[in-house]
Amino acid sequence: MNFAQGHVNPLMHFAELLAMRGFFITFVTTEWIDQRLLKEASTDAAARDREAKERGLKFRFLSVPDGLTPDHGRTTELGELFLVLQNMGPALENLLTAADTSVPPITCIVSDSYISYTAEVAQNLGVPRVIFWTCCTAKSLAQTNANVLLSQGHIPVTDILSPTSVFPAFLYVYFTRHKNIADYLLVNTFEELEGRKEAQMGLSVNGCPALAVGPVSLPNFLQGENTNVSMLEEDNTCFRWLDSQPKQSVLYVSFGRLAVKFERQLHELALGLEASGFPFLWVLRLDIAEGKSLELPEGFKERTKDRALVVSWTKQFQVLSHPSVGGFFTHNGWNSILEAISMGVPMIGWSYFSHQFINYFEGVDTDESKLVTKEELENVVKDLMEVSVGKKLQRNIAMYRDVATKAVMPGGSSFENLKAFVEDM
Repeated sequence: MNFAQGHVNPLMHFAELLAMRGFFITFVTTEWIDQRLLKEASTDAAARDREAKERGLKFRFLSVPDGLTPDHGRTTELGELFLVLQNMGPALENLLTAADTSVPPITCIVSDSYISYTAEVAQNLGVPRVIFWTCCTAKSLAQTNANVLLSQGHIPVTDILSPTSVFPAFLYVYFTRHKNIADYLLVNTFEELEGRKEAQMGLSVNGCPALAVGPVSLPNFLQGENTNVSMLEEDNTCFRWLDSQPKQSVLYVSFGRLAVKFERQLHELALGLEASGFPFLWVLRLDIAEGKSLELPEGFKERTKDRALVVSWTKQFQVLSHPSVGGFFTHNGWNSILEAISMGVPMIGWSYFSHQFINYFEGVDTDESKLVTKEELENVVKDLMEVSVGKKLQRNIAMYRDVATKAVMPGGSSFENLKAFVEDM
């Protein structure tokens, strides 16, 4: 069970890993998400089920209403969305218990860590509840211990109530109530990146097993499968453009679906990229910042047309795997970080929301109104793409790419952890 694209993708990858090991998967999303996924895939539910069957996977896709109006700003009104999601238990339970003799009965619920009502549903059905963390272990530990951090003064109350806080208030409330209700904990990370098993076991407040099983997207990629799903229309013309660029010469710029700065900052970023002199592929949506459409600086596209391409959305994993990409300017979403590590692409981090600040691993300024100048942006791009700093980062990230690959291959830490989980289930 899951609720947003950044959570749907890793859960889909994980579901496929389970399906390849013989499980029958019932994959549940909200109706709003399901409709958008089908629309962008230009298919229907029956065709999606047939495609899974043709690959030898036992899948069915179901959805439940979230109770919000079609025009509700789900991706921008996260507080309201979270509150509504916590009341969907009866709908999910009815869906899963509906008579269908063609599929096996539900024997386990794997739930996104933010979907609290699955605890009650699993209890009513008498099956284990598995919490799947789509975030890094460090952020997951911080959230599950938010009450301790708050009581000791490490998290000011004013910061908790801020929309850009690392610990928004609704997350604090959720983890205070539901952190102990699980039979298993799985984390989309690998032990060599965030520590051995002790790091994941810190999440297990009630003593249940906790294992690192990521990056869950990497095994499918290594086998030539593209299972990323998108709720946005993809522009894949960029791959022809990438084919024409020299090796490791292109900076890939993408700040995800939610992370768009205010208009003046957008202009500084554009001018900084232009001044850097490097080719860049920029995934940019101009319709979701400050509640209005934004515009790039006058003449920007014309001046950069010979060495830059701006698209609204594309296949990120495939972009990062392209040999012409030499750097990634990212908002530090955990999926993006894992994908960059998996492909050995060094990153420039520019956190914007929630867990992104923890993913950055360094002290950051969370003031969303602070302007980063075009000169600062130009210099940091040059550092990554040109000078010795960038070369060192490339060597470091290449090492972690090899470690990540080893982790998901037979005998690796994540592979063996997944094997143990499958045997337990």
